[in-house]
Amino acid sequence: MPFKDPAIAWRPALLARAFQVFFPLLGRLLLESRDLQFATKPVAAPARIAIPTRHGEIRALLYSPVPADLEAGRRPPVHLLLHGGAFAVRRPEQEDNVARYLASELSCYVVLPDYDVAPQVRFPVAEQECYDAYSWILDQAGNRGWDADRVSVGGGSAGAKLALSVLVQALQDGKPAPVAASLEYGASDFSLPDESRTSPRRVPVIGPWLLRMIRDTYLLGSDLTDPVVSPARYPEPGDFPPLLILTGGFDTLRHDMRAFAERARAHGADVTYHEFPGVDHGFTHFKHQDTPRTAITMIGDHLRAAYG
Repeated sequence: MPFKDPAIAWRPALLARAFQVFFPLLGRLLLESRDLQFATKPVAAPARIAIPTRHGEIRALLYSPVPADLEAGRRPPVHLLLHGGAFAVRRPEQEDNVARYLASELSCYVVLPDYDVAPQVRFPVAEQECYDAYSWILDQAGNRGWDADRVSVGGGSAGAKLALSVLVQALQDGKPAPVAASLEYGASDFSLPDESRTSPRRVPVIGPWLLRMIRDTYLLGSDLTDPVVSPARYPEPGDFPPLLILTGGFDTLRHDMRAFAERARAHGADVTYHEFPGVDHGFTHFKHQDTPRTAITMIGDHLRAAYG
């Protein structure tokens, strides 16, 4: 993999590379505490698998349900979980607490792809890889023993945007859409001006500098009104499956996701929107245990209802 895509300028590329180095260190120190593990049953360490995509194989983590909980004669569901990181970080391990909870409490498989990021690649590589991973899950049902009719998708931050992009691509291709989506502190419309992304905090987690980095690296040259870039621009949001949208009261992205939720609901989609007061971006991974526990439980309840 080259150091950067040739079209990306060196300054934003170096910023994205620095973000790649420091974000995992921050994650290990602050975002991956044992205090944030809410699974009530022992879930085995994830298997490391390879998923073929149009851009080559990508690695992925595969969490399996507890064998004793599997229902005889019924295939378990699958959740495609997409990690965040400003389209510049490759660390699916950061979603371990969510993945373990879902495998434990819902008896489902959880697939976490390690999609390619900036500055090495640009749009639409990550969106296509995540969609190809979704297609692979559908195609592998017979071999893997899971239920192709009960596949969901979700993620936090950039992962929430990518989850929405998977929905859009499936609908555009006429492929069966996921049965549900969970979207935590995400973005749905990159064509919005930065001035619309405000926070009561003086220094919020997602500031203008990070949004500029994303536009100058991963989204460089893309049409920001393309529904695969900005899923809020999809013309028929009523076609989306049941959506759970969770935001934080200090997050600069909350206005975007609230407007998306209202528009999707107005078009007939089944939307549950909840804003947690007093928390910023990434609240499923910070040690305010009441908020992450409640949020992750809401994700589980939403997917359980969709799985039936």
